[in-house]
Amino acid sequence: MGKSDKNAHSRKTAGSGNGSRSHSRKAAGSGSGSRSQGRKKASAGKKAVTAGRSHNKKKITRGTKAASAAGSRNRKKTSAGRTHTRSRASSAKKTARNKQIRQRVRTVILVLAVVIVSVSVAIGVSNNRAQKKEPPKEEYKVSAHVLEYETLIDQYASQYGVADYKEYLLAIMEVESGGITSGDVMQSSESAGLPMDTLSEEASVRQGCAHFSECLQAAKEQECDLKTVIQAYNYGTGFVTYVAENGGVYTFELAEAFAKEQADGATAEYDEKIAVEANGGWRYAYGNMFYVPLVEQYVTIIRELE
Repeated sequence: MGKSDKNAHSRKTAGSGNGSRSHSRKAAGSGSGSRSQGRKKASAGKKAVTAGRSHNKKKITRGTKAASAAGSRNRKKTSAGRTHTRSRASSAKKTARNKQIRQRVRTVILVLAVVIVSVSVAIGVSNNRAQKKEPPKEEYKVSAHVLEYETLIDQYASQYGVADYKEYLLAIMEVESGGITSGDVMQSSESAGLPMDTLSEEASVRQGCAHFSECLQAAKEQECDLKTVIQAYNYGTGFVTYVAENGGVYTFELAEAFAKEQADGATAEYDEKIAVEANGGWRYAYGNMFYVPLVEQYVTIIRELE
């Protein structure tokens, strides 16, 4: 073969090689296209995955929002329920307080009613005592000299059961001595069977209370009054019997008649104001027929014999 033919064959072969390389490039290009398509598919897959994730996130977000909304609604309902419960509890407390207040008001009204009734009863008792002319315990019309013996009179009046007549005992001492003598302040020596002015001050008070108690007991036994007791302190217990035989109630006329009998009609001058105003100033010469009015002028309240 000549050189021309060999060169031509070589070129053909080279051309054929070029064709093969071209085919290879085409094939490579075709492989590159496949890779490109693969990348596109992978990208599309990633996008799909991303879209799915995004979709899922949106779903989760919507679910979270829905749950949050539901929770909010539930909290609102719970809050509303609690508010309603508190309101009911508060209303129940108010009702209970109002009930307690009403009960307290009723209790106060009841207590006030009891107090008013008690005061009314006390006033009624006080008025009844005033009507019965009970003597007061502290205010006396006697002199300060007589009141110096008040403690002794309290002592012996209680001992002889005549403490309720303390004011009369003080008045008797006022009439008998005015509390200014140094001895027989109640002029009670003769009632003990002793000469006049024999007893000491304390002994006189003791005997005076004892003598008054005897006269009081005699008057109760014979159903006479307290004025009879007072006059009997001066005349003796025989006067109680005299009054009991003549109606059972003291009168000045009975006191005068008894003294007249005992003195056989003898009289004595007596310049005491009460005698001067009554008869010009005299009395029968036995005791003192004016004794009751004299004692009563020193007594705050005249009482009745019980």
